Amino acid sequence: MNRLFLKIMGLVILLVATARAADDPRIEGVIMDSKGRPIPNASVYVYSAKPREGEATMCATCYPDCGKKARTDDQGQFKIEKLNGDLLYRLLVTAKGWRVDYITDADPLFGSVEQRLKAHRWSDAPLDRKVIGKIIDPDGKSVAGAVLNIDGYRNGPYGNYGGVKGKVETFSGTDESGEFLITCTNGIGSISATVEARGFAKRKVWLDAGSAHLLRMKRGVEVTGRLLQDGNPVPGVRVSMNSQDRSVESFLQGFDATTGPDGLFKIPNVPPNTAFFLATRLKDAARLGLSLAPQTVNTGADESTVKLGDLVLKAAHSIKGKVVLSDGKPVPGNTRVSLGFESGSDSLQAKVDEDGTFEFKGVPTESISLWVRVTGYRVSAKNPSKDWLNEGRLVGRLEGSLENFIIHLEPGARADRNEGPQDSSERQPREKLLRGAKL
Repeated sequence: MNRLFLKIMGLVILLVATARAADDPRIEGVIMDSKGRPIPNASVYVYSAKPREGEATMCATCYPDCGKKARTDDQGQFKIEKLNGDLLYRLLVTAKGWRVDYITDADPLFGSVEQRLKAHRWSDAPLDRKVIGKIIDPDGKSVAGAVLNIDGYRNGPYGNYGGVKGKVETFSGTDESGEFLITCTNGIGSISATVEARGFAKRKVWLDAGSAHLLRMKRGVEVTGRLLQDGNPVPGVRVSMNSQDRSVESFLQGFDATTGPDGLFKIPNVPPNTAFFLATRLKDAARLGLSLAPQTVNTGADESTVKLGDLVLKAAHSIKGKVVLSDGKPVPGNTRVSLGFESGSDSLQAKVDEDGTFEFKGVPTESISLWVRVTGYRVSAKNPSKDWLNEGRLVGRLEGSLENFIIHLEPGARADRNEGPQDSSERQPREKLLRGAKL
């Protein structure tokens, strides 16, 4: 009887707490060090949000609650009140002397969270192994809660991108004074970082170790438009922008928006004076059978607006194909074919069935790439769209649906770059029609 009574009381308490949370959505929590000791005076920011259910209709940092913040008390406790119970939140936690971290999927209906911060990895490093700085807005005011994602470093004449773990702290952020600290191992001369802050344009920077930096953010450009099909607005479609300069030192992406009931979209805080491609996401194109081929967008001066007007979705194409091994063996069961734009960062994957067949839907008229990897095999010369400079890839322009598109693979190591045709238009035939192998 006592055990049943305790279960009933526990359920009652849970229901009461849930009802309270629904009436007063909030996130409460505690910030501690790795040993469970409270960290006072830590700042907790609402960095981004997403719907509890369904697709987002605005950028992740554009929700009204983003930017709310709280400071921990002597017990490391904080509280952020008056939140939207229909959203889940990503919180950014900063504290002097500690590495910045996120709390993901914080739920204001079940709002108790905790986070343990780590000390800087090389906390006792000398000044020449530290990157320090301050981020300010166009008016010279401190920008708190900005994020720096470290994606590369230079070590003397050598550079490295992507694999920075173990050499440099991969992530940092600014405190309430707008200041940040990044530590690194010996020999690192400078680091590459992508800087993001709510309400400002994302930017890429190189930061020298052993130096102090003052980074001024720009508010960026607003890009607007409307998607139509047969004169009618198309709601619920995601559009995405990425920079046309795809070099690792300059490439920027992650500028997205979803069309509303009127087909309108708005992308804020896009870097100014930059050339971008804008397109619908391949996932939506496959769902609708409609797509928007990549559009060139040149942003202008800071704090201006680029009005694209009406953009018409057109019927998308499909590719039905087959991967064929020249020795007659079956294609391994885990094989995938990937598809992406030559002008974009979006991609799709198609599973290759037991008989080697695969299919893509929702592909726009555009120059595309196909990738396939099978251990011990390479794309043979029988593929007229073979990219001789990138093993496993086929490139070409898609202007209609393709049936029975053959990708022919042969045993062997990757082809030498000196093999194949010498004409550059044949070595990378990206502007020619995409063609399958003829067997």
